[in-house]
Amino acid sequence: MTVLITGGARGIGRMTAELLLEAGRSVIVLDRDISALAELRERDGLTAVEGDATNVDLLQSVCLDAGLTGVVASAGISRPGPSLNYPVQDWNEIIAVNLTAVFDTMRVAAESAQPGASFVAISSVTAHQGFAGRAAYAASKAGVEAVVRTLAVELAPRIRVNAVAPGFIMTDIARENISRGVIDSAQIRARTPLGRWGQPIDVARSIRFLLDDDSSWVTGSTITVDGGWLSYGALGTPGEPSLSL
Repeated sequence: MTVLITGGARGIGRMTAELLLEAGRSVIVLDRDISALAELRERDGLTAVEGDATNVDLLQSVCLDAGLTGVVASAGISRPGPSLNYPVQDWNEIIAVNLTAVFDTMRVAAESAQPGASFVAISSVTAHQGFAGRAAYAASKAGVEAVVRTLAVELAPRIRVNAVAPGFIMTDIARENISRGVIDSAQIRARTPLGRWGQPIDVARSIRFLLDDDSSWVTGSTITVDGGWLSYGALGTPGEPSLSL
């Protein structure tokens, strides 16, 4: 059983790789972060491939004879900024990495994946709510969920396709945004009903579920992993009675 993880050298992808390796699966990690990949190369059952998920030729080479039983498309970038003067170059790169590469990874992998394979993409709560300064990121993640629904129909019954939509997860991207002042860490904790930031392991466990046969009747779905973020309304404080409208 072999799973390809794009963007698997850090964060959610890295934690997913760790869980799968512990379960005895073979894992192929494709990532452009050379230093992070170097930390993984010695792991039994893991193949590290240096490269970019936007490189279709590389994807084809990796997938061709891999006998994939699963794919986790987790490569992603985030560049918050006000919409009215947002750089077109940044918009195009976010769409290319976060959306187009997900589509390409899945359709390339589908050509040679094993029957019964499961594909998982990473969406976000930003696909469902408005967040100032996140137009490009939100558009890319909303697009991911649309692609997942479409491919789930096209590739059935041979391949299942789903997504997970994390809330605020303490990854390197989150830490960078906190350090830049783009995100207030305390505000995130206060607004999250479960009272803490999510960790990569929280999302990785849901990904593992979607990859396993336990989810064999699940396709075209998005599982939200957000500590209750989307369920919480705009009024009141988590754990206390809401204000009347």
